[in-house]
Amino acid sequence: MKGLQGKRVLITGASSGIGAGMAKVLAGYGCKLVLHYNANQAGIEQTLQTVTDLGAKAKVVRCDFADLDSLEVFFEEAWQQFGALDALVNNAGIVTKSTALKDSGARQFNRTLAINLQAPYLLSTAFAKHCIAAKQGGRIVNNSSIHGQATCEWFSAYAASKAGLDAISKVQAVEWGQHGINVNVLAPGVVPVERTNHILHKPEMAEKWTSAMPTGRYGTVEEMGEATAYLISDLTAWMTGQVITIDGGLIARGNYPRR
Repeated sequence: MKGLQGKRVLITGASSGIGAGMAKVLAGYGCKLVLHYNANQAGIEQTLQTVTDLGAKAKVVRCDFADLDSLEVFFEEAWQQFGALDALVNNAGIVTKSTALKDSGARQFNRTLAINLQAPYLLSTAFAKHCIAAKQGGRIVNNSSIHGQATCEWFSAYAASKAGLDAISKVQAVEWGQHGINVNVLAPGVVPVERTNHILHKPEMAEKWTSAMPTGRYGTVEEMGEATAYLISDLTAWMTGQVITIDGGLIARGNYPRR
């Protein structure tokens, strides 16, 4: 894709799943990568090996996003790895499943919002400040979810964090467009990753989910990576404030009975 060669990109949550898929795809396009992880040491080493095998230059930086006070130092370290950054991919997050009654003290709710919403907000703000100070433009891609648009039981914390991420992305796009900073959202549907592969590929579960999708299949982490590449490429220089849903048509169909 146009304009990706040599672009310096920070990907949060790159040790596995969609983040690792994004890293692999962007490495193939010649990006220089700053790879974030928290606890999955083996995973980030595998991602680093994958991208370096593809010829990409890559650095690794660790941070626990539940500790919001550590983000300023983390971002400064990430920014300096290649002298500056051209793009930020806010991918790191947690999936929380709990009813409100079981989380009446809001501990899970607050932790989910800290990692999934406040951390991307703070990192995006730091990125924008650095870009403006350097008199350069930039690209932000926030990895959200279809749960920000349509959700179900047990997902109040997760859905709230993703709906909030969709909303603040639009506000930031409006505020920072004048500085050449584009902010867009990728909202994936059901994409099997390491922690869900064994469940989603059970025959009965696969039939349940894929039959609800007009495309009849799950998404892949590589497809999420290609969408991310598109959003930070020169092809989308005039695109900002958008939520790009990639879910095989799952929520477009709605919860209607089959005809």
